[in-house]
Amino acid sequence: MDGRLIIGSERIDSSEKKVSLNPATLESVGEVCLASSQECREAILAAKEAFPSWKILSLRRKREIFLEAKKILLRRGEEAAHLITIEKGSPLPESFSGEIFSSLGALDYYARNLNKLLKPKPLKHTVSLFLHKKSAFRFDPLGPTLIISPWNFPFLIALYDVMSALTAGNTIILRPSSSTPFTGLLIGEIFIEAGLPEGVLNVINCKIPQAEEMITNPDVQTIMFTGSVSTGKRIMELASQNLTNVTLELGGKDPMVVCKDADLERAARGAVWAGFMNCGQSCGAVERVYAAQEIAYEFTQRVVDLAKILKVGNPLESDVDMGPMATLSQLEIVEEHIREAKDRGARILWGGQRIKNLPGYFLQPTVLTEVDHSMKIMREETFGPTLPIMTFADPEEAIALANDSTLGLTASVWTRSKKTASWMADRIEAGTVTVNDHMFSFVEPAAIWGGIKQTGKGRSHGPFGLQELVNVKLVSFDFLKKKTQFWWFPYDEGLLPILRMSTTLFHHGGIREKWKALFSLSSSLKRILEGSPLTNFIRSLPRFLRK
Repeated sequence: MDGRLIIGSERIDSSEKKVSLNPATLESVGEVCLASSQECREAILAAKEAFPSWKILSLRRKREIFLEAKKILLRRGEEAAHLITIEKGSPLPESFSGEIFSSLGALDYYARNLNKLLKPKPLKHTVSLFLHKKSAFRFDPLGPTLIISPWNFPFLIALYDVMSALTAGNTIILRPSSSTPFTGLLIGEIFIEAGLPEGVLNVINCKIPQAEEMITNPDVQTIMFTGSVSTGKRIMELASQNLTNVTLELGGKDPMVVCKDADLERAARGAVWAGFMNCGQSCGAVERVYAAQEIAYEFTQRVVDLAKILKVGNPLESDVDMGPMATLSQLEIVEEHIREAKDRGARILWGGQRIKNLPGYFLQPTVLTEVDHSMKIMREETFGPTLPIMTFADPEEAIALANDSTLGLTASVWTRSKKTASWMADRIEAGTVTVNDHMFSFVEPAAIWGGIKQTGKGRSHGPFGLQELVNVKLVSFDFLKKKTQFWWFPYDEGLLPILRMSTTLFHHGGIREKWKALFSLSSSLKRILEGSPLTNFIRSLPRFLRK
């Protein structure tokens, strides 16, 4: 594998290197280059120089590039999935379905919707004096975008952010996670092969000091970051130096509410998948389960039964359900949360231990009960294969528990009642609420991703996400052949009475007062019409008289 940097569409060697490790075997995946400060500046310069031509490149040509990238990923899908598995540790079928299949959908969505996602939107003027103007909102690209992507979905998250930035008309410096550097480089390779112009996408593996230098570089116009709350706060602090635009997705502590009328088999299977898929290392994973008292025992037993049959092992083996944790540091955080919960009285019904006969960072899927909100496992993002289950007595208590968090990314409600689902969805504090499913919305390109509270700032994906990456600009045209407007200089003593009568005519609620104002204005009508379009004024009278 080629571990060289990508700057200006060229592969660049560097003096400093880093070894990427397979978390399942602790063997070397390969050696990658680490960029120096100078090389990081060169990548930003390449993106800056490529920006003027990329932002005006025809949508037809951009669409061709996106669809060609899709063809290449389709051809190299098995290779990409294998790389994700050995760098991150997810089972091969999961790498393919969760990252490759979903990325193909993103490439297709942005390619086929380029012409309408950021199409100018006309403004319908409401002030009668401006009805002759032709105005529209336009969406202009901002410039070089620094994408700092995580290790938990190293291909999917990075590719979604890259596609959003490219669709917005921006150029990119992609800084992949240091744990999955080859996966980030593969994205660059695919787009270069697809014909992306020189310098539009640069891939830079680097250490934290160099990443922080890029954050504070004044040529960087937008920063897209997915990661921890603490790192997100640091990025905001650094970005404030230049008031750089930022989009931050900083994780979740996502609740799952299982109502007494839920389909328990579906809910239990949903909990086990959304809690243990990707070894629990998903921003939108189920991290807290609240089950109605009436069904809690039956639901919990079924969750334990399903957890027991999950096979944990080498993710390249075809029948493995759960691979290793991606990093030793994350494994230790999860162990500490489990240990602290147990010390505070939680019961571990299944799992909770490292699998010591395997060489990598393997941990058993873990189901806990008798937990409460004094415990880290219910309060802080665990980001591991744990399912802590609490009970609730009534829907109001369920909502209070679900909202008792500093994070608010996604949540799910499990019930057969549409009325209950709607009631709960209205009250849960989160960026996304799903009913009888969990964690699917990330891979729907037209949806949004992001949340409230300390989950982050802004949204990504789809039309709303694109608006985080552009300058929303109002452009207005006025070609009437008028030399002046009546509200322009010079002011004289007759202007204020006219303004008072006009205010009554257009904004008073009473019809009598409107007619009186109209008659009072008739003697001064010539003065008004000299400065404002006659047709607009006359057209507006019936509407305001009806109010």
